[in-house]
Amino acid sequence: MLPYEINGLPLHILLVHVVVIVVPAGAILTALGAVWPAFRRKVGILTPIVTLIGLVSVPLATNAGEWLQERIASTPLVLAHVALGETMLPWAVAQFVVATVIWAWYRFFAAVRRTPEPPQRNASVPVPAGAAAGGSGTSGAEASPAYASADPFAPAATPDAEDHEPSLTPPNRASAQVSAIVSIVLIVAGLGISAGTVMKVVQIGESGSQAVWSGSFSDQPR
Repeated sequence: MLPYEINGLPLHILLVHVVVIVVPAGAILTALGAVWPAFRRKVGILTPIVTLIGLVSVPLATNAGEWLQERIASTPLVLAHVALGETMLPWAVAQFVVATVIWAWYRFFAAVRRTPEPPQRNASVPVPAGAAAGGSGTSGAEASPAYASADPFAPAATPDAEDHEPSLTPPNRASAQVSAIVSIVLIVAGLGISAGTVMKVVQIGESGSQAVWSGSFSDQPR
């Protein structure tokens, strides 16, 4: 069971700081990952991890807030804050799901893109001495079949990556058309859920500040 009071402070006001930092951070990472491929590849699974931490912090803060509600005066502002706080969890769940789907889609299922690369010398294919000397020596007709059939400037194999299409498309990869449609859907979902989550955090935080500080200070110094 959680210690609802730490060093004389209610645990709720400490957990709230985790929510207002981690949840918006996960929303920003999700939105950027939805529209920015280079950023998405760089952060990788970090985005789902951050949104998971934010998701876990929400029910903890809510539970600690219910404990605190029973020990303070019940005012309309407090009740409004409690009601808004209970609407945060669905947004945190949706944020985690969307972030995870975006990461998994581009990591395992989206079609890879082909990036043109300049030809480069394949060190595994030897070059005849005559060819290196500008054509003097053994002619093309007299060249060894091994040298004649091999392409010394064939592009070297590159590991599979999101921006490099392998020679054989893996069976679990979607087509380019399907990937384009899914990418548009994920962009809309990522931006929409992220914006809604941040707005919900701001709304709940503002109501909490109103509940704590309204009528508790004077406009004039004392």
